Amino acid sequence: MSATATNLRELHELHSRAKALRDRLASGPKTIAARTATLAARRAAVEAARKALQDAKVKAKTKEHQVQALQSKIDDHKVRLNTVKKNEEYKAIQNQIANEKNAITKLEDEQLEGMTAIETMTAELAKLERELETFAAEVQKLESDVASQSEGQKAQLAKLEAAIVEAEDIIPEDERERYRRTVKQRGADALAAVEGQACTGCFVTVTAQALNDLINRHGLTWCKTCGRVLYLGEDEMGSHR
Repeated sequence: MSATATNLRELHELHSRAKALRDRLASGPKTIAARTATLAARRAAVEAARKALQDAKVKAKTKEHQVQALQSKIDDHKVRLNTVKKNEEYKAIQNQIANEKNAITKLEDEQLEGMTAIETMTAELAKLERELETFAAEVQKLESDVASQSEGQKAQLAKLEAAIVEAEDIIPEDERERYRRTVKQRGADALAAVEGQACTGCFVTVTAQALNDLINRHGLTWCKTCGRVLYLGEDEMGSHR
């Protein structure tokens, strides 16, 4: 009885260690994929910030040209003022000059706001670029670390899987098919210790017959509630010695 329980416990431990290794091997690529997606999003954000800054600079340049064009018109109107003879025409040109000066004032205010925005956007872009460079380096290091660690983890997993196959020799021939189906369905949780007369997998009290089978025979005992392979936990074994 104790040898069977001990062997099943060791088999359970091997399955658990193999699962932990598989989880680590799977988590690395998942983490890299998530970080890579974040990196792509940050690159897109930097590109968007660059484009917004470029658009703001083009807009500022356009306003500068508009001011220059209006100033040229004002200069032309001033020249015309020296040649007109009719008072009405003179006043009309003066009104045009006044309107164009107002337009220039408005454009210059907008230029000032645009310059302030450009300064802010330039600083923000520089910050985003620095953060992107740092994050890209972190992702590259993560990829390198995962690649180097996975080789060792794969080697460890291969040894554990070989040890599991060897340890499974304790499974009776006539129960191996059911055992394999249970392992395929539950993985490392295919086995469970009995502690306090309850299955530690589903926490349901085992039947008196199941407990008696665990104490008195070497064959496999299955939890009638969850279907796991049961074995006596260390405390339970001690209480029945």
